[in-house]
Amino acid sequence: MKDGFRKRSLNRFCSCRRTLDDNQVEQRESVSSTVGSTTFLSNSLFDFGISAKDYEQWYRTPQGRIYDRIQKRDVLTFLSHPQWDKHLLDVGCGTGHWSMFFGSLGYKVVGVDISHQMIDVARNHCATNCFFQVSDACHLPFKDQCFDIVTTMATLEFVSDVQHALEEMFRCVKEDGCVLIGTLNRLAPINQQRLAEGREPYASGYLRSPDELHALLKRFGSVRMVASSPSANEPGNLLTHRISPDSLPLRGPFIIAEVKR
Repeated sequence: MKDGFRKRSLNRFCSCRRTLDDNQVEQRESVSSTVGSTTFLSNSLFDFGISAKDYEQWYRTPQGRIYDRIQKRDVLTFLSHPQWDKHLLDVGCGTGHWSMFFGSLGYKVVGVDISHQMIDVARNHCATNCFFQVSDACHLPFKDQCFDIVTTMATLEFVSDVQHALEEMFRCVKEDGCVLIGTLNRLAPINQQRLAEGREPYASGYLRSPDELHALLKRFGSVRMVASSPSANEPGNLLTHRISPDSLPLRGPFIIAEVKR
C-alpha cells in the first residue's frame, strides 16, 4: 500500500521535475548513497540521520508542544489556507513534521532532505498531500518557477553554502510566490544557552540574529519577520510577538521570515 501511495504521489508531482542529464543523475545517486554515512555531504553541517528515529520526540514534550504551537501560529501569519490548488516545496523537511502541517492546510507538498534516514521516517507517515524524496538543498531537481511557495524550516542554520541554497529555492518559486524561512534566533536566551553549553545540533550550526537574516534575504525581495515567545507573566502561555523590520530586534527563539518576490 505504501509503494502504491508513493507512485501516485510521484505521478501527481512529476510535472515539476526537471529533466536530468547523465551527470545530474550520477549526482543524485551519489546523494542517496552517501547521506547519513560517516562521510555525509559537506553541504550539511550536522548529520541528522543519526537521530532520525528519535527526532520527533521533542515535539511530544511539554516544552516542545508549546513551541510547536507558537511556531505554527507564526507561520499562519503569512500562509493562507485552505489552498487546494497550490504546490509547496519544503526544503530540509527532515521527518516531515512541517510538511505534514502544510499538507493539512491543503497544499500539495514535496518534501526534500539530504538525509535518507529522515526521508524514510517521513515516508512512513503516509501523509496526505505529501511526497518525499532525498535531495540536496543546493541542487534541487525541479524546473524553474514550478512551486507557489517554498519553505525551509530549521534548515539554513545547518547548510554550509547558504547563498547557493537560497538561490536554488528562489529559482524554484514562481514570480508571484514567496519563500518562507524558519530559523533559530541567535538572540533568544534559550538558544544562547544551548550554544554556551555546546549542545548539538545547535553548536554545529550557524545561528543568525534577525538583522543578519534580514541582510541575507533582502536581495531576493521584500522581507517580513515574526518571532514569538511564551509569556512567562501571562496565564496559559499566551503568545507575544512583534513583526520586523519596524520592531527589531526580535527575541523569540524561532524566526519566521517571509520573502515576497
